Amino acid sequence: MSASAREILAKLVSLPSVNPRLTGEGDPDAGESRVTAWLCEYFANQSWRWLTQPVHPGRSNVAAVVPGRPDRILLWEAHQDTVAVAGMADPFAGDQRDGRLYGRGACDVKGGLAAMLAAATAASGLAPVERRPTIVLAATVNEECGFSGIRALASLWDPQQHVDQFAPAEGPLALAELQSLRPQAAIIAEPTDLNVVAAHRGVVRWQARTQGRAAHSSRPENGANAIYAMARVVAAIEQVHGEFAAAGQRGCDPVLADCGPPTVCVTTISGGVGANTVPDAAVIDIDRRISPGESPTGAYESLVAEIERRAALGDCRITHDPPWMQSHCLADGPSRAWAERLVAAVRSTGLDSRVVGVPYGTNAATLAAAGVPAAVFGPGSIAQAHTIDEFIELAQLDAAVAALTRIATGEAEIFES
Repeated sequence: MSASAREILAKLVSLPSVNPRLTGEGDPDAGESRVTAWLCEYFANQSWRWLTQPVHPGRSNVAAVVPGRPDRILLWEAHQDTVAVAGMADPFAGDQRDGRLYGRGACDVKGGLAAMLAAATAASGLAPVERRPTIVLAATVNEECGFSGIRALASLWDPQQHVDQFAPAEGPLALAELQSLRPQAAIIAEPTDLNVVAAHRGVVRWQARTQGRAAHSSRPENGANAIYAMARVVAAIEQVHGEFAAAGQRGCDPVLADCGPPTVCVTTISGGVGANTVPDAAVIDIDRRISPGESPTGAYESLVAEIERRAALGDCRITHDPPWMQSHCLADGPSRAWAERLVAAVRSTGLDSRVVGVPYGTNAATLAAAGVPAAVFGPGSIAQAHTIDEFIELAQLDAAVAALTRIATGEAEIFES
């Protein structure tokens, strides 16, 4: 069983799936299509009916149904995309040494996907259909840069959401049947060190632009320097972040406290057209992490107002683009109760797992907002995610397979009675 998971992971790592937003145009490593095609073949080999759900041109979610009891339905989900590979020596080799497997996505989150595939496959041969839960096993696109894949998947079960599909679903599984299999709960694969995440931050990201007036650099007083104005905007944002950090997050539930206070960070900056011209434009990317109790819209509007209040821009002006990425927090409610049941099942395999909160965001929040209780669980540590020597501890991969297999066979009782 564990060897199978390792083989699956090595194969997944060998298939580049860098998010196109994070790499150059025409990069051969960009896009999830190689992983999608391999998963379709894997599902077909297991005789699981599957479909692809187009989300962007050339980029599709894929989902399969692992047969089980019709009254007990779980969603297992992992994202297909990874971050870029700059600085990595051999990102797709999947080298195994010292009890680790190295490569881009090994930790975030192909290790979790491999564990789910191996566990679902093992369970199919270990327990009769009438004892196992039905598992919808899904792999989504574009988690790293927008969450559009999980929004498209969640829209199947959320009557309040509508996602325009530019192309019909394809595969032996009918979309209407997948819609009828509304999950009672979801496990989202992320590197959690085998803990169960019941709460996490959300995020809102956008670009802000300062507009000034160009002039010859020998007479800067004739211009309005957009970079100087942007420097004051950046200083205001840094001040707001300092106030968040000083305030902390006091007096709340320990799991919610794990998420940490809100943060805001300027992540890119550019401006100017040449060394001898007063710049008339500058642009920054803003990353605002929201804590439980906040909303993406409220966080965006509040920071825009604070920048307007604090940054004196002189003859320049500032505009804020609409957010290009928004995700809610995962917090209390049905997802918390589900996390408690899930951690009990994980502990039944001998793991010392805990229910925790984390400062990053995941696909779980979108499912929870759609009314599907969701918790996050998987092998690997977030400390290795996105690094130039990304790896996963193979012992954790094996342990995740054991825990998920116990759930997939129905041996661990995780449904409300």
